[in-house]
Amino acid sequence: MADRVIHYLLRGNQLQGRRQALAVGVGHHHRRRLLLLDSSRVFMLLAVVILVHLLTAGAAAVQGAEPCVLVAAFLLWLLGAAFAVLSLAAGQFPVLAATAATIATTLRSYLIGGL
Repeated sequence: MADRVIHYLLRGNQLQGRRQALAVGVGHHHRRRLLLLDSSRVFMLLAVVILVHLLTAGAAAVQGAEPCVLVAAFLLWLLGAAFAVLSLAAGQFPVLAATAATIATTLRSYLIGGL
């Protein structure tokens, strides 16, 4: 009888450890998803600020602006949209989400000082 009780308690302890391990994994996915979503907001907002600044400065500023500035703003917006879409599937593709989160963190620290 005591052997069955000990076996039952050990089995419950093992299952609890597995649940805690799964909960830790879920936390990582949740943090990556939030980081991707936050980075997507930052990149899309930065692109819109660049475009609005060029458009409100007047027609001369848009014509005088180099095309690479407009392309860079558009690419920043596309990158933000890609991160937003990827944040929805971060739990299904954890390796891709981890890679994208690393890229997002590096770009944010390079472009806007880690904001």
